[in-house]
Amino acid sequence: MPGNPRSIAGLVTLSAAVLLSIPMTPAAAATPGDHLPCRPRSGPHLAGRDLTRMTLPVDLSCADLRGAKLDGLTVRSVLVGADLTGASLKGAHLGYAQMAGATLREADLSEAELYYADLRGSDLREATMDDSSPYYAHFEGADLSGATMARAKTYDAQFDDAKLVGVDLTDAAAYGADMRRADLRRVKAAKASLYGATFIKTVLRQADLSGAQLYESVMTGADFRGADLAGADLRDVRDARLAGSRGVPRFLPAPDPSCEPGSGQDYRGWDLTAVTAFPDDLSCADLTGAKLDGVDLTGVKLNRAILRDVSAVGASLRSAKGADLRGARLRRAKLGSADLVGADLSRADLSDAALGSAGLTQAKLVGADLRDAELISVTADQADFTGARMDRAYLHSGKYRDAVFRKATLTDADLSDAELRGATFEGAEVTGLKQDFAEDIDLSGSSSRMSVGWLVFFGIAGLLGLWIVVGLTTARVRRRRAARAQAAERAVRFEDARRAQEENVTRLGEEIDGLTDRTGDVDWNAVLDAYDAAKEALARAHDMSDLTDVETIVARGRKALTRRR
Repeated sequence: MPGNPRSIAGLVTLSAAVLLSIPMTPAAAATPGDHLPCRPRSGPHLAGRDLTRMTLPVDLSCADLRGAKLDGLTVRSVLVGADLTGASLKGAHLGYAQMAGATLREADLSEAELYYADLRGSDLREATMDDSSPYYAHFEGADLSGATMARAKTYDAQFDDAKLVGVDLTDAAAYGADMRRADLRRVKAAKASLYGATFIKTVLRQADLSGAQLYESVMTGADFRGADLAGADLRDVRDARLAGSRGVPRFLPAPDPSCEPGSGQDYRGWDLTAVTAFPDDLSCADLTGAKLDGVDLTGVKLNRAILRDVSAVGASLRSAKGADLRGARLRRAKLGSADLVGADLSRADLSDAALGSAGLTQAKLVGADLRDAELISVTADQADFTGARMDRAYLHSGKYRDAVFRKATLTDADLSDAELRGATFEGAEVTGLKQDFAEDIDLSGSSSRMSVGWLVFFGIAGLLGLWIVVGLTTARVRRRRAARAQAAERAVRFEDARRAQEENVTRLGEEIDGLTDRTGDVDWNAVLDAYDAAKEALARAHDMSDLTDVETIVARGRKALTRRR
């Protein structure tokens, strides 16, 4: 169907205008270090144009394409030094594009194809490149600060000396990328595929690399200070120095078998209780003062690691050969079959710990707390238990040949069926020690007091006697207090009754004084005798019965006062 003549004419006019604005001399391809072949925006002026339906000229070097729309367009033009600020290139086909020195600030390149594109020295700040495909692309010296490249395919791309500050590389595929000397501060690369990449002298400060795949990468001189490596995979990386990083990687390169204690990962003072996946090998790591309560470390090698003063209550350990565990809090720890050969557990709290079948040969447990610990079938030849507290420890069937128990407390401990050839117990407290069928046991120099059972019995008996004495004394005191209270109550009642009788006697006297006829038939002798007797009885009264007598005498006087002869 023939096209609209006006539309065709418009397209011809636009194409002619574009062709007339192109410089006559073709621009040379830019290379790193070269100057742009033209002044920025000196090329065709196509700012704000919708170019999705037109054929672009071959050379758009230094063109002004700000805000232009090129969505889905296949671009074969030279765009060296072009200004594409804010342009929309969503889904555009830019494979092998020549865009060195181009300005793409805030441009939308989402889902764009940029494989093998030359973007050296370009300005891609705040650009959107989500789901784009710039694999094998060249970004040497480019500035991508603040850009988003989530899920982008940038594998084997060149980012030498580029700036990627704050770039979002979440879930990006950047394996094999060359990022030497690049600035990746605060980059967001959670779960990104960065394995086999080159990070020589790369700055990764405060970067989020949690869950990222970094294995087999080269990291010589890389700066990881403040970077989050939680759950990252760093197997077989070369020259990694992770000092100052945060988070615990899921995998780490295997330490040198002859590493020095403390030369590995630095987790001093860290709270690691929330970590669910530890590296397989933390040999020679420094975990001084770390918090590991309840953590399962059975699959982690901690050989020659520094675990001094760690809090690992209820934790599970399996491999800590030659580790420094001085002062560690390992109460109720699960150390069954643990390899603790040559480990230093001096002053460690191992009370209630389970150490069944553990290897403690040549281990140091000087001053350790092993009360109620279970050490059945351990091998602790030449181990040093000097001054250890081992009350009620279950040491049944263990091997303690040439072990030292000097000044240890073994009250009610169980050494039945243990092998003790050459073991030393000088100065040890062995009260109640069970030693049935123990081989070659020699308790010379040890001491034993009354057994704890008898001490407990007499203690309970003494407490019972004391309780009885205290009970009797308390009852006596209570009775005395009750008697004093009753006496005080009686005194109050007596005083109230005495005042009442005193008023009664006084009224009798008033009644006598108020009688005017003193010559009648009244027996005045009986009345006055009763009045005087009542006053005398009141003065002598000491209890309620005396007051009753007063009341009786007053009643007799009143009766005599009213009786006629």
